[in-house]
Amino acid sequence: MSNIAMLGTDYGGWIVDLDMIPQGSTVISAGVGEDISFDLEIIKRYSCHIIGIDPTPKSHKFIQSQNKLKNFTLLKKALTHKNDDIVKLFKNTNPDHVSESELFKHHAVSQYDYHLAETISLPFLFGKHDNISLIKMDIEGSEYSVIENLKTIPDSVRQICVEFHHFCLDKTLEDTIRCIEHIQSFGFSKIYEKSKYQKLAEVTLIR
Repeated sequence: MSNIAMLGTDYGGWIVDLDMIPQGSTVISAGVGEDISFDLEIIKRYSCHIIGIDPTPKSHKFIQSQNKLKNFTLLKKALTHKNDDIVKLFKNTNPDHVSESELFKHHAVSQYDYHLAETISLPFLFGKHDNISLIKMDIEGSEYSVIENLKTIPDSVRQICVEFHHFCLDKTLEDTIRCIEHIQSFGFSKIYEKSKYQKLAEVTLIR
């Protein structure tokens, strides 16, 4: 029977299966923002190595303010389907918010105010780390191309947590469902879903 629980705060936490996070494994946490409560809880419970990925200056400043983070590596890049590329990241119209997006149609960003960021891809990370157990993505719309372009997912990966953003993009619920079905084609099953603004948003899948 699954041991499902929330790790982290209400804002930054995620629902996961606690029994499917091996001790000392690697966790990809894409979209760190200014809340790493989920990551810190995984480090505390499982001594995992967190690879945090976030291209936003506000997130970088926040991580630097945390004293001597252990088992946490920050990659100051954007997770996309292309590795070693350069993308425009459109800034949030609210300076108090950390989120940025490579998609200018995101309703929270300005299409005229952006900075450039280097990219990294999941296939590249799969090739660098052989014990990835969990992937978490909250990447403001880039999740669609990242998932759609996945050709394989290593057997070590047992859980995938995604926040989908069709509620603030020109994407549809059908686009989100297709992405979930693509993940399921690798043997994953959905154990949790959450709606936001009456639309499916957060999903956790395991295998």
